[in-house]
Amino acid sequence: MRWNTIAGALLCVALAGGCAAQASEGQAGQPAEAMAAYDKADVTFSKEMIVHHRQTLQLAALVPQRTNTQYVRDLSQKLEASEKADIAQMSEWLKSWQVGVPAQEKEGVAKQVAQLSSKTGAAFDKLWLATISAHLDHGIMMATAAQSGGKHGPTIQMASRLVTEQTDQIAEIREKLA
Repeated sequence: MRWNTIAGALLCVALAGGCAAQASEGQAGQPAEAMAAYDKADVTFSKEMIVHHRQTLQLAALVPQRTNTQYVRDLSQKLEASEKADIAQMSEWLKSWQVGVPAQEKEGVAKQVAQLSSKTGAAFDKLWLATISAHLDHGIMMATAAQSGGKHGPTIQMASRLVTEQTDQIAEIREKLA
């Protein structure tokens, strides 16, 4: 009888541990972070910022064949790397919230791409830096709205990082254009 009691107790401990592990994963086996509190502002930020970052990637794609300026090359590569990582993260958040990831679109910066496509060298650099600066400024406005309106901690952290990084990048660009 004593062994039955011990075996029963061990079984209860094992089952309780499994239930606790399952509870920390949230619904449908998703990590607890994915199920963390979020609201419409968080969803809107991720959806709109994915589109905005993709536009940055379109602008960055023009750089290699149109400039010989190392600063422009370095900035475009830096933006490309960080914004691809952000897109991947925000896409994961949207999926975890069971919200569709925005489709790829090319219309948002089509006018700017057309203007930049006809330029090379110093003329390209000046126009590209002015264009990317204005684009980053728009991103700051979007991120500021997410900082004050969102609930999802990781989204707010990303928005705060974007405000800081892009403010610094705009200041640096202004120095180069002066």
